[in-house]
Amino acid sequence: MLVRDYLMRNREIWPERIAYISETARLGWGEVADRSSRLAAALQGLGIGKGDVVASMSYDSHEVVELWYACSLIGAIRAGINPRYAPAEVEHLLTDSNARVLLVEGGDCEQTFDRVKAGPADLTVIGFGRHQRTYDYEQVLASAIGDPVLPVLGVDDILALSYTTGTTGLPKGALWRQGGVIESLVKSWMQTGVQPDDVYLHCLPAAGVPVCWLTHNVVNGSRVVIQRKFSAAGALELIEAERVTSVGWVPTMMLDVLSELAATPRDISSLRLVVYGTAPATPALVRQASQALGCQMQQWYGSTEGTLGCYAILSWEDHREALNGKPEILSSSGRPTLHCEVRILDDDLQPVEPGQAGNICVRSATLMAGYHNRPEETAAVLRDGWLMTGDLGILDSDGYLRIVDRKNFMIITGSYNVYPIVVENVLADHRSVHELCVFGIPDERWGEAVCAVVVPAADVTDHDALRAELVTLARDRLAKFEVPKRIDFVDELPRGTTGKLLKRLVRDEYWEKKDIV
Repeated sequence: MLVRDYLMRNREIWPERIAYISETARLGWGEVADRSSRLAAALQGLGIGKGDVVASMSYDSHEVVELWYACSLIGAIRAGINPRYAPAEVEHLLTDSNARVLLVEGGDCEQTFDRVKAGPADLTVIGFGRHQRTYDYEQVLASAIGDPVLPVLGVDDILALSYTTGTTGLPKGALWRQGGVIESLVKSWMQTGVQPDDVYLHCLPAAGVPVCWLTHNVVNGSRVVIQRKFSAAGALELIEAERVTSVGWVPTMMLDVLSELAATPRDISSLRLVVYGTAPATPALVRQASQALGCQMQQWYGSTEGTLGCYAILSWEDHREALNGKPEILSSSGRPTLHCEVRILDDDLQPVEPGQAGNICVRSATLMAGYHNRPEETAAVLRDGWLMTGDLGILDSDGYLRIVDRKNFMIITGSYNVYPIVVENVLADHRSVHELCVFGIPDERWGEAVCAVVVPAADVTDHDALRAELVTLARDRLAKFEVPKRIDFVDELPRGTTGKLLKRLVRDEYWEKKDIV
């Protein structure tokens, strides 16, 4: 069965069961399927067929859900665009994907799109909410004629392009297969213990991987409550009002929720499970959350290239053992999942010595088909059936996976990945920057913060003025989460005997100080 098969099954057997609750609608499975089918028919009326890309740029809503299912019906490829992306990044995604249709939300998203200078020549834009586009989403659905024509689809057909920031400085699209999505939805969520009567609160931006969190309920008919944009107070209100039983957060969200809950107590007794991931959570935070929330907790480790198909899970049993005398377990990412084979290999795909660090490599039916339009980068990470995750880790004698470093100095700030070269390429354009390096530094709230260490040009005398100009430059050309939170100036950067910049030495000095606020 593919995604569309599960959707049609739910329409038949649970037409009245509430599937999604958004800010503006409460939709049963029958209505979700009907609206998605009308959208699919409308897209075909616009010339969209199997393999054509349909993009969306919005905060989370039931329209995002309907577009996902519409693409699954007709074999179109859904590409999500993070609403926090800068116009240049939006332009790249539209051009790289060769999107034929863009669904855009009025307000901030539409304003960002209006600043895009170029894109596919034949792009049709459909607006929803309070927008200024010619095509209106609800009118498009209302004018759809007949049912969509369902093409033959197989497990290797592409359902989605999920973009992730690449080391070349531009987002790259992971091609998700129809079969990989279902493998991920069924087997990842099976291991959470989610049941058909569960109510899941969705708080994470569904432009990328979290779209699988948003639509996981198609496999068991459970309910998803959609929070358009995360706020701790709003999340707690929804948990109380909708009797939410499970939720997915990143550590910074948990911090906000705990602070809000302490200030304004809520009835969250319905909450059974909190799944957290995308960035490390400190043992202290886990203990605090476990006590305050009074529910089970799981940590997931995965990546975009795995179609959410989590590679390792730190189970509730692991958490209990850690909280009852084995705190070292909380420094791990858990044990490999049922559907993923995880090994620690060297650069030649040979096993490293037990207890030694090496490349975290994964083999699974959830793995992407490759990167869109990037054969060389695909070949570098998909090798002999293995995904080279880019993370370095250790599998200990008890089977726990411990991440010890990240290749290419990738920064995880909140729930977002930032590659230093992206930021470096922008800041280096400033005429007063002689040399620089960018890396992550400790941040109590975000886990890591983006830091730039700059060697200014010889004629620079006012560091404060240059710092302000660099921040302005970054805000104009980068996503908000990529803008440096700290910019320091030095006379020179350390180099090795070959002249190579020793970024690790600079970064390690900041981590050793542990005085970053």
